[in-house]
Amino acid sequence: MANALKKKRARGTGSIGNVNGSPYLYIWYHADGRLIRESTKSTSKEYAESLLQRRMGEAGLGLKPAQDYKRVKYEDICRALLADYEIQGHASLVTRKKSGAKTVSGLLHLNQFFKGRTATYISTDSIREFIKKRKADGAENSTINRNLALLRRMLVLAKREGKIAEVPHVPMLKESDPREGFLYPEEFEQLRAAMPENLHPILTYMYSTGCRVGAAKAIEWPQIIFDGDKVEVRLPISQVKNRKPLLLPLPDDLAAMLRQHPRKVGRVFDATNLTKAFRKAAVAIGLGKWRDPENHDAGYDGLIIHDLRRSGVRNLRRAGVAEDITMRISGHKTPNVFRRYNIVDSTDLHDAMGRLGKFVTNSLQVPPEIPRK
Repeated sequence: MANALKKKRARGTGSIGNVNGSPYLYIWYHADGRLIRESTKSTSKEYAESLLQRRMGEAGLGLKPAQDYKRVKYEDICRALLADYEIQGHASLVTRKKSGAKTVSGLLHLNQFFKGRTATYISTDSIREFIKKRKADGAENSTINRNLALLRRMLVLAKREGKIAEVPHVPMLKESDPREGFLYPEEFEQLRAAMPENLHPILTYMYSTGCRVGAAKAIEWPQIIFDGDKVEVRLPISQVKNRKPLLLPLPDDLAAMLRQHPRKVGRVFDATNLTKAFRKAAVAIGLGKWRDPENHDAGYDGLIIHDLRRSGVRNLRRAGVAEDITMRISGHKTPNVFRRYNIVDSTDLHDAMGRLGKFVTNSLQVPPEIPRK
């Protein structure tokens, strides 16, 4: 081979040698009907021999040559993930307004960190570096975990498709206790009254169903069904995170709002300046505050829009709706995530102890059927 200085070895045992211009030893072996050349990135003959024997063993098992894996880029496995999400109609897949490109929330930071890297670069060590950078940027552990879950899904899919040899360990972070922000019905009425009227429908929908704000924004008028006194929304699997289509009756107050301005096309819910208006209203009713009253860009603390989702889940459960039905309505995929939203406050605890007291009192009034021994 040109520019190669290989030492002769017994036929079928591969070769070790030098390549002009490189300080490292190289190995040659046959795999997949081809002669493979690979740099050991080392000058150690012992390491080169060990690597050669490992590669020949892999070839003997019919495994793909390691060199082929090194040609796979991060962008390749990312595109495969997006293609799979599109085929599956995954609810997380969204279309960018300007470019029309498909993407998934959480990919941006992965793209920025691993851009141009080979897939083999993605190791537990490099993933820890990614975590370190995200923390330095101020990201919460829960947010970083969503990034890592997406990366792990990408790697598992790449392994399944033969693009990488192994899936590295992806360390997950300990998440903080779930937020406890929620609104009592009377507080929600105050909040809604303090917001522009065009935002009342989307607020009511999220508070009533526990729906995610992104999913609520995606609902279009053809999905709304006016059936006599009832108004329903048809949610396909592409808009429901738990992958179960749903025909959901809407509460009377929301139904009345939608009947006032029925349309045939376009988005159902107006979300213009939703976050800004929500924060302003929360401050007005005492459920939020500006870090600097003179400069709202300095930040905000208090009730957040996602607390409407928590409130919706809590209201459904307190109304006696079964957990599995509540999960279908709110779109939660797993019980563990759902239970982070199922908030228990002091009122729930007082109710529980009140029911316990009634049970004990009633039990004392009824003689036991089985005598004690």
